[in-house]
Amino acid sequence: MENIPCLFPAGTHQRLIWQHQTAMLTSLAEQALNNIRESLARYDLSDTTRERLAEIYKANLINRDSIQSLLAKKSVPPEFNEKLNQMHAGDLSEYFDLIFRDWAWDTVSEPSEENKNALKRITSLIDTLPNSPKRVLVLGAGAGRLSWDIHTYLDPEFSLVVDSNPLLLAVADELIKQKNSLTFGEFKLFPQIDFPTTATRNIPSPQVPVHQSSNWFLLAANVWNLPLPTQSFDLIITPWFIDVNGGDVRDLIGLIQNLLTPEGSWLNTGPLLYTRHLPTQLKYSQAEIKEFFSLGGLSLTSERIDQVPYLVSPMEARIRTEQIWSFIATQTVNTQPVDGVIANWLIMHHLPIPVANYRSSQSHPLIDAIIQMVDGKKSINTISAILDPQMPEGVMVKEVVIAIMGQLVLDTRAAEEMSNPE
Repeated sequence: MENIPCLFPAGTHQRLIWQHQTAMLTSLAEQALNNIRESLARYDLSDTTRERLAEIYKANLINRDSIQSLLAKKSVPPEFNEKLNQMHAGDLSEYFDLIFRDWAWDTVSEPSEENKNALKRITSLIDTLPNSPKRVLVLGAGAGRLSWDIHTYLDPEFSLVVDSNPLLLAVADELIKQKNSLTFGEFKLFPQIDFPTTATRNIPSPQVPVHQSSNWFLLAANVWNLPLPTQSFDLIITPWFIDVNGGDVRDLIGLIQNLLTPEGSWLNTGPLLYTRHLPTQLKYSQAEIKEFFSLGGLSLTSERIDQVPYLVSPMEARIRTEQIWSFIATQTVNTQPVDGVIANWLIMHHLPIPVANYRSSQSHPLIDAIIQMVDGKKSINTISAILDPQMPEGVMVKEVVIAIMGQLVLDTRAAEEMSNPE
């Protein structure tokens, strides 16, 4: 795997983030135990209620101990960082549902079909590719099951599996790379009739050929700060990631294209279920994303839409269903115009801005500086990164560059029309 880093986690900055996240996770686990202890100390509980709380406490205790033991093995001790206090660990139970779905629910007496069906959807698209991918990158791999199943199906030269969550990635590392079993407690906070409140999940390490685990690599990193060389992968997979990556889908497309080989492919699977914090303008529809393909130089070669059950535990009476959009988009040489778009590079901010005789209806040093940086190679993203250190704190530099370049295009066209009337 020449020139591809195999770091866990990647770099000093990611190590600080990992330490902070680890501290938050262990704190959440301890807080859950404290809350139940406080409840058990009350005088107004019946024995039946105490029994239920005691079961949940036992499951939480297993999880607290397992988290501490597991993360301690990764040689990154928990440590809070004041500069990272804006980070939120989220709901710990959601992480455990992902772990159980990936590695436990299909091993019980009435196994879940979710992993099997997810692999079928993916392989139905992979099988349409003209060549079998050899260098695979998975972004947002979570606890690793789907990426591992794809790896064993393809048997590529290597797979690089990326996630930023320390607990999920550590679980994948322990099961596949270290070949150790794990134990966690599953519990449901909402009562469900005729279903157990808790269960202890003993998760064995899968029995796999040594050569397959040896070329399946884990990287703890933020997708927006990947230490990877360009054109390194002929297949990039984003499972349940396009809508929760924390950024603009257009920028994600640019990042993926930068890492793909010239004829490489992007395989996505998951819903368009954007986080509530994302601005409405960035919650793109399928039609909008397809337009981005045309504007950015991707060709949609295959797709399918499925309605599937999601995170259905054997202890769960409720069933959640999601609409899953799975597609393969392949790199192409040419971009395509789209009706209503002034310029492709104004929409897809990673594309180079073409050299032109840009004219402005007003004069300003910043406008002049931006015009001077246009050389046919730099993009809006590049120019924004250059200007950012020079701008006052709090200024949304990229938004300023977009507004100036958009107005420059309109002013230039207007000037050309005036000088060349029909």
